[in-house]
Amino acid sequence: MTLWWLLACSTSTPTDTATDAPRAPIFVPLDDARLARRVSIDLRARLPTEAELAQAAEPGGIDTLRDQWFADPGFEAHLVDLFAEEWLLRLDTLRVKPTEFGLDPHDGYLFTRSFGDEPARLIAHVVAQDRPYTEIVTADYTLADDVLLSLLPLELEDASDTAAWRVARYTDGRPANGILATSGMWLRFHTTIFNYNRGRAATLGKLLLCYDVAARPVVFQGVTEESTEGLEAAITTDPGCIACHASLDPLASTLFGFWPYEDLDGRELTVYHPEREGLWLDATGTAPAYFGTPLTAAGQLGLMVAADPRFPQCSARRAAERLWGRTTTTADDEVVESLGAALTSRWSYQDLLRAVLATDEYRAGALVDPATDTEREATRPVRVLSPNTLHDLVEDATGFRWTYGGADQLDEDSTGYRALLGGADGEAARVPWLEPSVSRAYAIRRLAQGGAAYVVGNDLAAEPAARRLLPAEPADLAAIDPAGPEFEAAVQSLHRRLHGVTADAETLAGERELYVAILGTEGAESAWSAIVTVLLRDPLFWTY
Repeated sequence: MTLWWLLACSTSTPTDTATDAPRAPIFVPLDDARLARRVSIDLRARLPTEAELAQAAEPGGIDTLRDQWFADPGFEAHLVDLFAEEWLLRLDTLRVKPTEFGLDPHDGYLFTRSFGDEPARLIAHVVAQDRPYTEIVTADYTLADDVLLSLLPLELEDASDTAAWRVARYTDGRPANGILATSGMWLRFHTTIFNYNRGRAATLGKLLLCYDVAARPVVFQGVTEESTEGLEAAITTDPGCIACHASLDPLASTLFGFWPYEDLDGRELTVYHPEREGLWLDATGTAPAYFGTPLTAAGQLGLMVAADPRFPQCSARRAAERLWGRTTTTADDEVVESLGAALTSRWSYQDLLRAVLATDEYRAGALVDPATDTEREATRPVRVLSPNTLHDLVEDATGFRWTYGGADQLDEDSTGYRALLGGADGEAARVPWLEPSVSRAYAIRRLAQGGAAYVVGNDLAAEPAARRLLPAEPADLAAIDPAGPEFEAAVQSLHRRLHGVTADAETLAGERELYVAILGTEGAESAWSAIVTVLLRDPLFWTY
């Protein structure tokens, strides 16, 4: 463990870039076991089993496992978390309260997650079913749970379907624009009455096209009156305003079916209003268009996004950044372009994932000397688990899920610890900060203690073959001799399961000493709980 961690975090004197001497690679790839662990975590938020680790060591084993994991139910569930995190869909409070819909005020977590997850569920469904990725902006259906089905004008495609989230269609005349026609999307990214959907248009550009209108350098000259009338006048006269609004306003005009007369009314914000599609005439005064191409119907918006060459390139860039664990730069443009081509070859997002997983950047395991500071900054061979993924791995290993009042404690901040773990809440923090920190160490400590106590108590009481984490051999773990080979084999089994590596002699000696110390005062259950807690708190568990 020590060597691996030091290699990942080491710093060296920058090399002389003027020399003609051949350069060594700045990283070494992960071994088969750690690569299998990384791929398993990224695709399904699960730890690989011993059998899967063995398969990974065979020729072509990683690729075989990857395709098997695409069919794992955890793949679709994990995609929901990934897109919800990336698009900041899970706010702790929305524009309206659950009581406006007749729900109990204590149902706030369920309410916000149902609406917030709707767009992510649709994307995950398209990807998991390996449907054309353009369908995320052209689908005539959505995914809905019982909450959405009870509150929105929806009808199920299959009334006999009993899944938690089911395919459904809106009945209020909204166009077939995929996620761009979901109530969850526009309740999350709402508009004020006088913003006229401009914020929503900017969100569309940023999330789907990587076009951030707010990042453009603009100098304002003619804004002399800050009233609504003065600002609206400036939009059409001030060169600084025109620079952005020339593309923003026509896009905003395509969304007036979602524009509310009252922006705090839940029904207004979640129902489509076909009769309002033409209100742009009095509001923005700018006809609907998509970056210069006029639109004659709201249903053309998704088709235009799907045909925009920026859409696959943006999707590829976001996938690369997510899986590489870093922000891309212009130096990555050639690779990103090739990833975009992998997506568009048959519009399979799974093909895009295959291409990213095959890159050297993804398979980097540790930095080696020599490497410049710039190269070290651009290469992240060690990635830190996001709060949701961390929680999924702990639950996978131990069966423990940390909840309070029905709320996932690693997925919200009103009572939970998302921010302490570096997650973004979409309001106070809009960018995750997934780095080691004191607050992260504190939250992981409590999570590890809860998971360890839960699984050890259950495993020691279960039949050996039914144990979830502790090994089946020997049958009586409470009576194991810590000085014997059975103890070492049992602890090595935990290391392989939780870390994907074999522990060295020094590590085993320390854990044996800990076990003996606690065994003599608190008994075997507490001693095994301490061992599991240590392994869950280890950076080898919460990094990958």
